[in-house]
Amino acid sequence: MAANSLVGSVSVVVPNYNYARYLPERFASIVAQGRIVRHLTFLDDASSDNSMEMAEPLLAGLSIPVTVQRNAVNSGSVFRQWARGAEAAEAPFLWIAEADDSARPEMLDALARRLSGDPTAAFAFSDSAAIDADGAVTQESSKPYAAMLGDDVLNRDATLTGREFVGRCLCPRNLVVSASAVLWRTEALRAALGSLGDSVGRWRCAGDWRIYAEAARPQARMHYEARPFNLHRRHASSVTGSIPAASHFAEVVAMHSTLRRLLDRGADPDERMRRYLRDLRHAWHLG
Repeated sequence: MAANSLVGSVSVVVPNYNYARYLPERFASIVAQGRIVRHLTFLDDASSDNSMEMAEPLLAGLSIPVTVQRNAVNSGSVFRQWARGAEAAEAPFLWIAEADDSARPEMLDALARRLSGDPTAAFAFSDSAAIDADGAVTQESSKPYAAMLGDDVLNRDATLTGREFVGRCLCPRNLVVSASAVLWRTEALRAALGSLGDSVGRWRCAGDWRIYAEAARPQARMHYEARPFNLHRRHASSVTGSIPAASHFAEVVAMHSTLRRLLDRGADPDERMRRYLRDLRHAWHLG
């Protein structure tokens, strides 16, 4: 796919809640993607820190068009913000670039080439390296998550059918460890969110998992890049980290119920899900 054909092919949405300190790095990582970015929408969900004071001069200095939407009252779910961003997107591809994450400059080009070459693809995603609050790399890859399940699905570039993706990447846990690692076909994300409707706002931490499952329809395909283009920040003040373990566990149980409807019923998926729930109870001291 010629590079010129990708110019302006990506809309970027940055959902933010109290991540002021990470915004300079996040915006720099978006600009570093080059001319593939058509537009950036910054969605602040009623932050109580100095996010807007930090964001406004940075956004004003960017070389790409910018829209700012600021909620007066917190929406209660970042996935409601996803829906707002998807509605506003104008480009064929959409990147939900979470405000506390970062990315290597080659990310959008690699993922957009995957989507451009396959009109059946709902999204493409890359491996993620982990970084700490200060931006230091603490883990070079998320591949060990799949290895823990005895699957080599993340070891190399791959193209998966919807059914394969659900069975290997969403069951019993979500192997797309960061929503920022995903480049969506805009219409596919809109369709998934439309199918879920208002229910998407009830998810606090597993909503991305639920949306991937909705998008992984039998006729769709998902592409994976094994290079860790995404930089996923793990820190104590993350939204997921602030959610009580019992609430998080309840969402995992709800996701397993969804997966059972999507997968062929059999002993193997059921046993993997039971084992994963057992491990979570132990790790989170839920009894």
